[in-house]
Amino acid sequence: MVAVVTLALTACGTTKSSSPYNVGTELKLTMNDLEFLGESEISCEYDTYLGFIHQISKINGEDYVPGNDVKLSLPQGLLNLSGKGMKLAAAKILQEYPEATYFIKVMDTKDTDVMFLGSTTKRTAKIRAYKFKK
Repeated sequence: MVAVVTLALTACGTTKSSSPYNVGTELKLTMNDLEFLGESEISCEYDTYLGFIHQISKINGEDYVPGNDVKLSLPQGLLNLSGKGMKLAAAKILQEYPEATYFIKVMDTKDTDVMFLGSTTKRTAKIRAYKFKK
């Protein structure tokens, strides 16, 4: 009986694993390290039908033509843009501030007009562009 209890207790153990990619590097970045370049406003308008069908109608105030999508690689920053339309609208920021290396979203609004079996939504975001000081 003692052997069974001892075997049961020794069979229960804990294991600890860690990822080899967890490196303890931390970069402290403050606003003093950045140079303000400017502020821009981007917008997207889209229609939603039956709650799951989305159709983009305007990007930054201009009619959207499907197929003219721009592939973007946005620099780092606090720029969490949700939705395909807002990511397409972000091309305006990169065109206005090509030397920017850091973006911060300071305002994000969403206005929705609910209709029968659908809705029209306009999203607007104000983005500030920065670059690192030399």
